[in-house]
Formats: sequence, C-alpha cells, structure tokens
Amino acid sequence: MSNWDDVAGKVEFNLQLISELLINTVPYSSQVLDFGCGYGRVTNELYDLGYKSICGVDSSLEMINRGNNEFPHLELNYSKGSLLPFSDSSFDAIVTCAVFTCIPEVQARVNVVSELLRILKPNGVIYLAEFCSDESIFFTSGVGVPMWHGTQAEIENIVDGFVLEKSIVVNNQTMTGHNSKACHVVARKII
Repeated sequence: MSNWDDVAGKVEFNLQLISELLINTVPYSSQVLDFGCGYGRVTNELYDLGYKSICGVDSSLEMINRGNNEFPHLELNYSKGSLLPFSDSSFDAIVTCAVFTCIPEVQARVNVVSELLRILKPNGVIYLAEFCSDESIFFTSGVGVPMWHGTQAEIENIVDGFVLEKSIVVNNQTMTGHNSKACHVVARKII
C-alpha cells in the first residue's frame, strides 16, 4: 500500500498487545508470524517476550526497510501479493495488530483470513488486536489511510471458522492520539 510507504518514516504505532493472552495460549517454542508487521514494533515486542521463532511480513516495502534498520535481529519480509510466501501449515500462531483496521472492505478481509488459515497449522492460534467502536465506522486516518473500526461482534466475525477462545475490549488511543477502544480476540483453527 503506497500510503504506508509514504509515511513509513513518520508513524509510530501504539496499539498494545495483551501479552498474557498470548503467553497463556502460545508456547514460547511456537513458530509465530506477525502479519502486517509494519516496521516490526510488535514483532520485536514478541521477541522480547521470549518468542524466538518469529517473523514478520508486510506489504509496505518502506515499513520493512525501516524495521530492518531499527530491529536488525528480526526476520521481516516484504510480500505484496495476495498469496503469502509461506507453505501450508507453517505457523503455530499468527498475530495481527491493527491490520484489519486498515482493511475496510469485507471481501478483502475474508480473502486475508483465508490465506492466514492456509498457513496456520491445525490447532494453531490467531490473535487479533484491532481498534473497535460501538458502531462500525469508516474514515480516512490522519496519515491518509482508509480505516475501519468495527464493533466487537464484527471483529469476532473476522475469525468465523475458528473457535473463539477469548474476546475482550479495552481502552486505547489511536496513533493520532484519539481515545478509542481495542478488541483483542484469541481464536483457534480446528481443522
């Protein structure tokens, strides 16, 4: 997405994971993918938590370049296409942090989840941390990127086809400083 390339050197993402949710569900020895890793902030947070078999992937080359400079110890990959450069059943867990927030089109979200299902191992875990709202809203962010803040039910519906294990909403500020909420969902692939 060229908009992210344009602002890669300026933005500071701030949506935090609830690390206990991940730690209590995903063993440290797991192969973990940070999907939509941006410049690797969350990938590095996961690394610092003790996850060492981790990699990130993003569709913004400039974000990946920034991440490789800031976090040279991480494996951050650029992937522009709709098919990710990973084999079927490659990962024990996939983390997304404010990724679906940046995918306002329903069919595009469905396509992404289908691809994530492909690369997630049976019994694998997906953790979503996404901005949410009491009502579904669409807008253009302060950095010019189309955004969507879905309801908690809409965020949970992203992982339709998974077994929902946990869903909680917490207060969180957006990257532009607005007060908002974030929905944290943990779901498991049972196939």
